[in-house]
Amino acid sequence: MRTIWINFQIQFARLLHDFDPMKLLTSILFMIVIGSCVSDDGNDQSSGVIIKESIYAQTETDNYTITEASIEGDILNVTIQSSGCDGSLWEAKLVDSGAIAESYPVQRFAKVSLTNTEMCDAIVTRSFTFDITPLRVEDQLYLNLEGWDGQLHYDF
Repeated sequence: MRTIWINFQIQFARLLHDFDPMKLLTSILFMIVIGSCVSDDGNDQSSGVIIKESIYAQTETDNYTITEASIEGDILNVTIQSSGCDGSLWEAKLVDSGAIAESYPVQRFAKVSLTNTEMCDAIVTRSFTFDITPLRVEDQLYLNLEGWDGQLHYDF
């Protein structure tokens, strides 16, 4: 990407020296195309976890279905299915209750909060990832994710 940017700067400098409206238009279009290239694998990573009992208690989970859930390293992977257009406007957050069940390993309780403002009736599937390092206590835990059958083992 850096090489492309340097080449663009060189071409732009040449363009200013030998002004030609068609070359200017072409360079501007090239810049727009390069600037709009964004790598998107369909996963959105949350910046963290909300750990607050009052928010956990208010978080509704009836507007989606969890179709997949797993923990890889410090990342919780969750695939959600809900109605919508394409899922591009969905916002997901992981909300932990703050409660720790004293067992071995300890257990934590979490919900995915999905904000879905899309007004289409298509069934859409989208994956989200969450950095769950703030949930660490002791050396491992079981995560009880509402809407997912079974516990997710988090070993760190």
